[in-house]
Amino acid sequence: MISVEKAHSLILKNTTVLEPSNTLLVDALGSVVSKTVLSPVNLPLFNQSAMDGYAFLFSDYKRKKVIKIIGKVPAGKTFKGKIVSGQAVRIFTGAPVPSGLDTVVMQERITLKGEVLFIMDLDITKGANIRKTGSQIKRGKIALPKCSLITPGGVGYLAAMGITKIHTTPHPRITLVVTGSELKKPGKSLVNGEIYESNSYALVATLKSIGLNVHKVISIPDSRKQTVAVLKRIFIQSDLILVTGGISVGEYDFVGSALTELGVKNIFYKIKQKPGKPLFFGKNNRTIIFGLPGNPAAVLSCFYEYVYPCINVMRGKKDVFLRKIQLPITIDYPKKKGLSFFLKGKMSESSVTPLVRQESYILSSFAVADCLIYLPEKREHIKAGELVDVHVLPGLY
Repeated sequence: MISVEKAHSLILKNTTVLEPSNTLLVDALGSVVSKTVLSPVNLPLFNQSAMDGYAFLFSDYKRKKVIKIIGKVPAGKTFKGKIVSGQAVRIFTGAPVPSGLDTVVMQERITLKGEVLFIMDLDITKGANIRKTGSQIKRGKIALPKCSLITPGGVGYLAAMGITKIHTTPHPRITLVVTGSELKKPGKSLVNGEIYESNSYALVATLKSIGLNVHKVISIPDSRKQTVAVLKRIFIQSDLILVTGGISVGEYDFVGSALTELGVKNIFYKIKQKPGKPLFFGKNNRTIIFGLPGNPAAVLSCFYEYVYPCINVMRGKKDVFLRKIQLPITIDYPKKKGLSFFLKGKMSESSVTPLVRQESYILSSFAVADCLIYLPEKREHIKAGELVDVHVLPGLY
């Protein structure tokens, strides 16, 4: 068995970034920028009114000059005439401010007498209510640096610049393989000894929460022949394979021997931790394989601590591990040396509490957890008030 830290190190050492490619902006959500994006335009493209009102020359107002309304500018149109001192235009939000005018007053703070504009806003300043050309970003400047995650706001930001394609690291093609003759899909009738399968549902949901989809989910019984056949078939179709169950050394655990028969390189097997000790990490050419435990809480703990950083490396992200903070623990927690613990926890602003029911088969605590409390193998007998390492789960804030 190896330590948690050694397992993390081996995953980073043996995982590479996927080959970047051009991606349509509409498909780029959740991708990572592989080449710095420069803005092709000034944004805004022109001096733009920030509200419905009247555009005028501020010096005319200061000199108390009579200001006459000579036209209007709706959004999407430009003023065709020539503006001189003493003239103003009715203008609407998003419309270009005519050349020669430098300030906009909102329509609620004016009085009109015929075509003459009287400004009632005593606090107005030069340039008010105008979005200056390039005030958001100037042409040629960095819009998104390399390794940025494409968020919904990022998609809109790039679209506003007229960008339709972006160079990104693609999402990995992920295949889930669920083993276990006793497992049935929710909604099916059960006979004595059968249980409902939950691991694929939890993993699909977890992957969706970080912007990824699963290429395929395959369920197989406890059969060495079928395990070998399925794994052999999906190697070429997948960047990442997650197998749940069948990785221990029981009479009906066939995943380990199947991987050996297929020539998968064993990078590590078993970690000094609880839950999820029987974790396998290996490679078949460029395809990465995780053999996850069968117990549902152990599956999710191993996903967040090992699969999650592996995926982030493949996507080209900079920060690959869960966000780490330190908080005082609220209760005493008995622990012996020799194993690292990952406890489902709940955070407050000033502390963290281990949840009840930490067993590896129990998901009820994971259903409300927002973090994993990491207790390294050398720590023991944690006292209330001691600082502990807290790994914040993604997609919750």
